[in-house]
Amino acid sequence: MLLARYIWGNVTYAIDDDVLRISTPLKSLVISIDNIKKIRRGKFWVESGRNYSATYIKLRIIYDRNSYIYVSPEDEELFVDTLQAINPNIEYSSERGL
Repeated sequence: MLLARYIWGNVTYAIDDDVLRISTPLKSLVISIDNIKKIRRGKFWVESGRNYSATYIKLRIIYDRNSYIYVSPEDEELFVDTLQAINPNIEYSSERGL
């Protein structure tokens, strides 16, 4: 339990130029912001291997053809606004009541 808390408590999200870097102590992922199609906020059941989020309500980022990951940045609004400033074609939606 403590290991899981350490791993998911140390997730970092960095936006460098035109890439989104997501890092944990065990794995990392780099996504070109130009390849991000849509960001959806909601409650998701998560498959292992795609979850870079420690919360139940999270953002689902859809990129490339049909790849996706789950994230939970500290300031969701700033995170989404920053990504959309780099790629204005990113669609954002939120489930009702969230």
